[in-house]
Amino acid sequence: MPKKLSEIEDSIEYKEGVASFNLWKETNKKFEKMGLHGTDYYVKRVEKLEAKVKQLEAKLKGKVKK
Repeated sequence: MPKKLSEIEDSIEYKEGVASFNLWKETNKKFEKMGLHGTDYYVKRVEKLEAKVKQLEAKLKGKVKK
């Protein structure tokens, strides 16, 4: 027999899911205000991290050669 809607809304899993969804929506709104949509934020972050890795690798190579 299916559960009633009120029983589902009272469950802990449901409340945690709604809270997670609301947090996700807030985060997306912040990104949209910054001009980032979809995966733009993550692409930009990966590019920054890749640049930092290259910089650190060059630094390591410089120390190894000396």
